[in-house]
Amino acid sequence: MSRSIARRLLLSNLVILSAFLGLAAVALDRAFRSSLETAAQQALQAHLYALLAAAEDSDSGRMRLPALLSTPDFNRPDSGLYAVVTGERGGYHWRSASLLGRADLPQRTMTPGASRFRFTEQLALFQHGIAWEDNAGDPVDYSFSIALARAPFDSRQAAFRATLWRWLGGVAALLLIAQMLLARWGLRPLHRMSTALRRLEQGESTRIEGPVPSELRPLADNLNSLIEINRQRQERVRNSLADLAHSLKTPLAVLRGAGAESADRELDRLIDEQTQRIDEIVNYQRQRAAVAGRSGILRPIALRPILERLCSSLEKVHLDRGIVCRLQLPAAARVRADEGDLFELFGNLLENAFRHCRAAVEVSFEQAADTLTITVDDDGGGFVEADAARLLQRGERADQHHPGEGIGLAVVSEIVRQYRGQLSIGRSPLGGARVSLQLPL
Repeated sequence: MSRSIARRLLLSNLVILSAFLGLAAVALDRAFRSSLETAAQQALQAHLYALLAAAEDSDSGRMRLPALLSTPDFNRPDSGLYAVVTGERGGYHWRSASLLGRADLPQRTMTPGASRFRFTEQLALFQHGIAWEDNAGDPVDYSFSIALARAPFDSRQAAFRATLWRWLGGVAALLLIAQMLLARWGLRPLHRMSTALRRLEQGESTRIEGPVPSELRPLADNLNSLIEINRQRQERVRNSLADLAHSLKTPLAVLRGAGAESADRELDRLIDEQTQRIDEIVNYQRQRAAVAGRSGILRPIALRPILERLCSSLEKVHLDRGIVCRLQLPAAARVRADEGDLFELFGNLLENAFRHCRAAVEVSFEQAADTLTITVDDDGGGFVEADAARLLQRGERADQHHPGEGIGLAVVSEIVRQYRGQLSIGRSPLGGARVSLQLPL
């Protein structure tokens, strides 16, 4: 460990500051996360009240929710706000239009009055159970599942963390700088003391002088006392040596006279040895001291203009084959769907029909009370019966045997599934394939 007091103070302050800021960051992050969860739960509870306010009674007095809600996000597909209501022991199931194309929310039967809030991988989910009295006065249990997309909460959390660490990093840097300055200012008396000792060592002063902090006053006084005692001792030794030298002057003179050289050599040798020893001790001590450290809001779309555009384009592509596309549907034929979805859906169907037909493709339309059926026929070779049955299974493709068919049909199947419709494949009266779409109104 470093023997520098300033460095040790800075290192200890850095450790303490890092630990404190780290704990503060964790506490603030958890507090912000808790506030986000609380806000999410309160928002979902508010949406629950909105759903209950929008609920209506059926003829039997049971709860029914309308397809179109006053909250726009419940009506816009993939809006990030979703709801599912189940009840009547499995006899009632309602989904918000925002779940179009998405799987149902995680379901859990809730007892009336019970609530549960949690975060899943993608959602903030709130579930609550209620009891609704029907006309007979009997309570009917319903379970509400309301969810918000988790991504906005995670984004806010990530943004908060980034801001938090930037600010904490800046605060840490400022605090370290301030601590360095304070340490330097606080240790200045020690530097003065060090300077005074160095002057003593170099012989520039005979005592520690100048103002000394109260904490260092005993040290300075003791050092000055020690210096004075040593000076007096040296003085006594000097005087004693002087006296001794004076006393020995005559005997030494006699001895010099008797054998100056040998006596001088021994004296010189002893003096050299002691001097060398003193130098070594002093140097050693100095060295020791120096070493420091779907959606209800979609408008009805006219089908015929879309089909006319698609057929016109495909007829131009297959102009050399002379294919004729006949549209057996009225101009008033409409479907409540996204226009882009319709182009994608019928584009794939018609492209497959044009690719495999001989000379004709026909599109017909039929509307019942609650469904509409759109049929695409061609006079080509048709589907292999085994492939036709397999293609109706989710995830299966026919491109292993008929390249180019599988992807289009997979897209068609997915779009129809998202609109809660049905797709069927069979033999056309024209001799080729027939693909029928049944979509709910």
